[in-house]
Amino acid sequence: MNGSTCNTDTRASSGVYWCESVTQSSNAANITIHSVPHPVLTVSPSWTSPGDSVTLTCRVEPQSAGWRFFWYKAAPKLSSTDNSYTSKLLAGGTTGTEQDSYILHGQTHTAGYVCRAGRGDPVSYTRSYVKIVWSGAVNPAASLTVSPHRLQHYSTESLSLICEGNSTKWRVKKVDEDGRVSSCSKWGAMNGSTCNTDTTASSGVYWCESETQFSNAANITIHRVPHPVLTVSPSWTSPGDSVTLTCSVELPSAGWRFFWYKAVPEMSYTYYYTYEILAGGTNGTEQDSYILHGQTHTAGYKCRAGRGDPVFYTQYSGVKFVWSGGVNPAASLTVSPHRLQHFSTESLSLICEGNSTKWRVMKVDEYGDVSSCSYWGEMTGSTCNTDTTARSGVYWCESVTQSSSAANITIHRVPRPVLTVSPSRTSPGDSVTLTCRVEPQSAGWRFFWYKAVPDMSHYSYTPELLAGGTNGTEQDFYILHGQTHTAGYVCRAGRGDPVSYTLYSGVKFVWSGGVNPAASLTVSPHRLQHFSTESLSLICEGNSTEWRVKKADEYGDVSPCFYWGEMNGSTCNTNARASSGVYWCESETQFSNAANITIHSGDVILVSSVHPVTEGHSVTLGCKLRTENFLYNVDFYKNDKLIPNPARGELLISPVTKSDEGFYKCRGRKSPQGLETLTSAESWLSVKCEYEFCNMCYSLSEKRCH
Repeated sequence: MNGSTCNTDTRASSGVYWCESVTQSSNAANITIHSVPHPVLTVSPSWTSPGDSVTLTCRVEPQSAGWRFFWYKAAPKLSSTDNSYTSKLLAGGTTGTEQDSYILHGQTHTAGYVCRAGRGDPVSYTRSYVKIVWSGAVNPAASLTVSPHRLQHYSTESLSLICEGNSTKWRVKKVDEDGRVSSCSKWGAMNGSTCNTDTTASSGVYWCESETQFSNAANITIHRVPHPVLTVSPSWTSPGDSVTLTCSVELPSAGWRFFWYKAVPEMSYTYYYTYEILAGGTNGTEQDSYILHGQTHTAGYKCRAGRGDPVFYTQYSGVKFVWSGGVNPAASLTVSPHRLQHFSTESLSLICEGNSTKWRVMKVDEYGDVSSCSYWGEMTGSTCNTDTTARSGVYWCESVTQSSSAANITIHRVPRPVLTVSPSRTSPGDSVTLTCRVEPQSAGWRFFWYKAVPDMSHYSYTPELLAGGTNGTEQDFYILHGQTHTAGYVCRAGRGDPVSYTLYSGVKFVWSGGVNPAASLTVSPHRLQHFSTESLSLICEGNSTEWRVKKADEYGDVSPCFYWGEMNGSTCNTNARASSGVYWCESETQFSNAANITIHSGDVILVSSVHPVTEGHSVTLGCKLRTENFLYNVDFYKNDKLIPNPARGELLISPVTKSDEGFYKCRGRKSPQGLETLTSAESWLSVKCEYEFCNMCYSLSEKRCH
């Protein structure tokens, strides 16, 4: 504050300003203080031919009236350490232009330009960065020579950027693809008038500068060193075949010669090769292919390409192998067990034999990755014993001078066979067929059959071989004759010597509603259908002091009582999580009869017998409302067909025969107020024979047995 005047400094900011005295406040001024604008200069075109016109455009943000535009040519300032420029007004530009554009006529060489804008009195100026107008035309007063003399180079090549002309002092600069400007010291070394690049050089526009001149510009592209791809055809051969090697270079261009090599195992390393140039290949070939005549054994090959003088080489290709399954007396591979398909739990022995005392076993996997025995096994002498990390691939033996025949081995995950049972619902005395399927199917399997024995210390089962099943069966099926009670079964398959087994199948159950005196299930309330709001008691009885209740739902998932109820001694009391399924009791040695219980959310259930009905006896079916009342005006259906029934309120079947077996349901004829549906779910009525061997008789189409 100087008297009655406040002179601001650079810390002033936008705001409302006013004056104050002891008694007065002045008018207010809402002043906006902008940062000094930095105009953006654009040039069009940025690359020119001699004599072209170039338009310079200077944009100030935010745009506002009153600006005049001033146009400058940039002159390199070589004495500075920051590689900066001085600016010289273009001819006739002292007072600037009202227009924000300026046309340069007859542009001949590379040059740099700057603009700034000004307004006010005294004038307040902005300032832009330097923009370069490029020209590839040679300027005798300032020229750039690139060595090697081309615009495309590889990152491992050294470039010499040579400045020549009417100056003794030069600098080399570059603009990269992001518009960043840098000098030689960032990516090379300046030695007099030459910049020698290092491996940090990248693609961009390069040029020379002296105090008064810009050279021609060179738009140089620097590629990564190419990695050629070698292909072999065919990759599997018979002795005497011809094989074509093809070497492809990324970004193909003229001038390449191709060099071909054979891979020679370096046995002092677990996986390493040296490379011998193929006969007559010192000077390479103009063609990108090479034919091997009379290929006899497994061998590995590589290629690379080169051009220029001195020769610049690409990287080596990856090693590619030509496989032969033909026996080579000088080097052979034996696989034990002697087959090409194995499981991941099997141990393989890969045995090398031939005219060598030192061997290694190698593999190429499905992705083309090469590895030696030490990665997935253990080499003992001339034998590689695999571990569980071995995978599918082509395996072979190598010595310093030989490669064996190759074996294309497939290693499968250990299969889990699928067991099916037919029928799954039986009457006492029925025959049941167990079928065990292994994927992928192949020869040599033997099948082993087991009864599932409940393990009461866990919620699982232990497999117990069926009688006479020690050696398994060649057939993938097994027939159980005279099935009397509910039981669980398991299978697995094995092959080889020693035997390699699959996993065990899941447990499959054969359900029987027949009562087993040693183990029985009683359902309370005593029916197969229940409302979802009801609690059930599932009571186990028989020759055991320890029981568990289990259920198989519609998806085949098996769960114990504590998932959907509470086990209290030998009784399971269900809760609201109980659902439809097959329920049964288990002890250490026994399975009870099974009950196929339906939990219904509707308003009507079918009342039917939990246990099979004995042939010759009678059975009554009823239809019950959720309100505990029985319906007395209903129809009954068997296998979805209406049953004539004068009684209307219940269905009496007497005497019961085997032909009465089937799915039954009931449907109310009229809907009492407030009830949504009057159709029950279906339940199976099972009929057991009164006489021994009755089922056999029925299978022979006899009506009765005597």
